[in-house]
Amino acid sequence: MSRFRYFLIALIVLISGVLLPQLPVISILLRSLDLSIYDTILKVHNALTYNEYEGVYDQICIVDINEKSIKVLGQFSSWPSLFFADLVNILSADEPLAIAFDVLFTESDSIQGYARQRLRPEFEGLKVNPDIIMDALSTDDSFVQAIENAGMVYLAMFNSNYPSYTGALPDKLTAWNVQPKYSLQLQYPIPPIPQFTNSARGIGFANIDPDVSGKIHAYPLFFQYGKNAYTNFSMQLCLDLLGIDKIKLNKNCQLISGKKVVRELPLNSEGLFFFKYYGEGGPDKTFRYVSFSDVILKRISPGYFKDRLILVGSSAYGLKDSKITPLDKYFPGVELHATFIRNVMEENYVRWVDFRLLLIINILALTIMAIFIPRSKPFVSISIFLFISLLSIPAVYLLYVKGSYIYNYTTTLVPWFFGFLALFITQAHEQGKEKRMVRDAFEHYVSPAVIREIMKEPKKLKVGGEKKYISIMYVDVRSFTSLCEQLTPAEITCFMNNYFNLATQTIIANRGTLDKYVGDAILALYGAPVSYLGFEENAVQSALAIRQIALDIKEANKNHPALKNFRIGIGIATGEVIVGNIGSDRIFNYTGIGDKMNFGSRLEGLNKFYLTTVIIDAYTYNAVSKTFFCRKMDKVKVKGKLEPCEIYEVIDTLENMQKQPELYSAYRKYESALELMISGQKNQAETLFKEVLNVLPTDEPSKIMLQRLNIIDWKTWDGCWQFDNK
Repeated sequence: MSRFRYFLIALIVLISGVLLPQLPVISILLRSLDLSIYDTILKVHNALTYNEYEGVYDQICIVDINEKSIKVLGQFSSWPSLFFADLVNILSADEPLAIAFDVLFTESDSIQGYARQRLRPEFEGLKVNPDIIMDALSTDDSFVQAIENAGMVYLAMFNSNYPSYTGALPDKLTAWNVQPKYSLQLQYPIPPIPQFTNSARGIGFANIDPDVSGKIHAYPLFFQYGKNAYTNFSMQLCLDLLGIDKIKLNKNCQLISGKKVVRELPLNSEGLFFFKYYGEGGPDKTFRYVSFSDVILKRISPGYFKDRLILVGSSAYGLKDSKITPLDKYFPGVELHATFIRNVMEENYVRWVDFRLLLIINILALTIMAIFIPRSKPFVSISIFLFISLLSIPAVYLLYVKGSYIYNYTTTLVPWFFGFLALFITQAHEQGKEKRMVRDAFEHYVSPAVIREIMKEPKKLKVGGEKKYISIMYVDVRSFTSLCEQLTPAEITCFMNNYFNLATQTIIANRGTLDKYVGDAILALYGAPVSYLGFEENAVQSALAIRQIALDIKEANKNHPALKNFRIGIGIATGEVIVGNIGSDRIFNYTGIGDKMNFGSRLEGLNKFYLTTVIIDAYTYNAVSKTFFCRKMDKVKVKGKLEPCEIYEVIDTLENMQKQPELYSAYRKYESALELMISGQKNQAETLFKEVLNVLPTDEPSKIMLQRLNIIDWKTWDGCWQFDNK
């Protein structure tokens, strides 16, 4: 291959790295990976620099509706507006910069609707109008008066996905004439009740939702409703404090007062503003928290809140305002607003590396790889690739620490990794043609798994074996001699090749090793040459899949005189056998020898007697019983074995059978009947076997057991049926 083709591959990787992220599914996967890397950087940085944030930030104070407040003041849902009126009056007396509520006041605390109708008869006999008494119980007016007197109170509203409010938006909700690249589309905005909104200094939304990672990384700057854009209450508070009268969106979000750009919020390529987190959330970790109850019970010194920004929210677990962030699974929602305000007021932002710079880095990296890899040995290429990859980790970390710069890390990671992979594979392909030719030829004779083990350890080419605990599966075609008599040699060869191909693909797909074809039979091993957990389930899964292949073949040939009755039998035994290369020094085969190998063949043969398809032994059953539904079919002695053994028929997956309770119950009833027969209770067993046939009229094992009941010598019956033939 010419050197030019290495550059062509590098160019294809570069273009793919730009175009593929535009695909929705790829975009989500890469986005999730980007955020995971970013989260790791934040966690490491937080762990290494925790002491820097030990001093709690006091300029923003959170009045916390915490567990303590709920215990002192009662259930939160029963709090009257008077509590909040008292809070505002106490806070405003200290002359804070602003008071913002991350609390939704969408209902009056007055008695309304049915409750009013229900209570009206209770006041009969009084000279006073009941409505006057009930109106007097409301403290909404006190809260309204407190908001008006303070003059700096901001309230929150939220967006609902359900049509619960169709009124006009509040006048105090400021609309901004911008066309953001990213904004949340509002469905049904729900504001506070009108008397509160009319008294507030400003209104804004309180929605901050997680992204594809399930965590909150970005702050929604704008909410789209109709032709207008609106903001969260915390952003509106910042805009008012900074005197912003215009917002301009280009690469970033510019906040303008008069003609001066007061703040410029960095946005990524999607138009998102990322939080600059200061640490974990919660009381007195990063921001100062003060208990709501301590404030209204006047336990806080006068003047404490002077010139501070006050946010009112909740860290109480029961109020469910906890969010998941990169640093904390229980981050109070109100602290997200506090974090954003601090970011803006201190101009402490997460900044984004220019995409054009990243593109230049990608071009340089891929060009160097296209020149270097063809001229280097594989070990050298891998070593340098790993060295530079590891070196990039502290580089990316320092980029964030020193300049708060981040970027979509997969923008460079994907071209770097896949560029190296593509070029390295190309190099390996050129250098290993002869080896691959040998490998491809060898795989015509043995399974890919055996080849992989041999390629790792060539010494295994010699004759020898080892003990392994495995599952052995035999698959045999019924009445194969009859098929051969009815079909021409070309027809039977073509048919069996197709059947073997489908069955073999199923075996390999379920991590089985094809041992050999023996005439019309297939022998497969599971758990050899490479051991792994769950190989018994793989064997049974293969058996069910091959059973379905046989049924499909039968259905496809239902009008064929010979193939319309196509059937197979499958037996699976599990146990310890000797596996390895068995044979002579020059000609050998990877196979197994031992009692269990023979027993698997015996189990397959029992299908002829019971007219079933898949029979397994007790060891296999114990391993798969939680996944597959099997019925205990009999207790037998097969030819060549003195010890009795329990055999089981595989019916279906347990999940499928649990959806068919009548069949499930019938098969379990068969097992009960079998136990009765084994214990010598003929009449009771006969009754149950007949009940099974009422549900499963074609169940051959039940019919066989009914016949057996009449031929058993009950005087000598030991509960075990003896088979003298294979």
